[in-house]
Amino acid sequence: MIILAIDPGYDRCGWAVGEKSNNSLRLIDYGCIQTSKEDSFYDRYAQIIKRITQIIEKHQPTVGVLELLFFSKNQKTALRVSEIRGAIITLYIQHTMTLKEFTPVQIKLAAAGHGQADKKSVEKMVRLQLKLGSAKLIDDTIDALAILMTCSVSIR
Repeated sequence: MIILAIDPGYDRCGWAVGEKSNNSLRLIDYGCIQTSKEDSFYDRYAQIIKRITQIIEKHQPTVGVLELLFFSKNQKTALRVSEIRGAIITLYIQHTMTLKEFTPVQIKLAAAGHGQADKKSVEKMVRLQLKLGSAKLIDDTIDALAILMTCSVSIR
């Protein structure tokens, strides 16, 4: 099964595609969609939707995964992230993908073995488990890779 994991955001949106077979995960592709602060929110949403659609069409995933948003110190940011989450969920539904969501604690637990792990610990374990070496990666991409790993271990 092909899995598309997304760390939703309107400024930067990390994504990762992997194939789960038997008890192993093969990383296929990953990256980060970055939008310009100069563009309107609607233009930024359109850019993200277009790019995710391209990723879906290229890799044909059957499972779509997102991180659940619980709260934010900045309500305006939380609202914008919720809006892009809704657009991504719509894309998953339109492409008849199974939707899965995981909490930040579940993701940290699956990736680093501890639900309260910090970002550095999660990144270290993602790099080790997926054999990524020291290539420069944006945090949002690391988060999407951790979400992909979480989904992979949750599916039997």
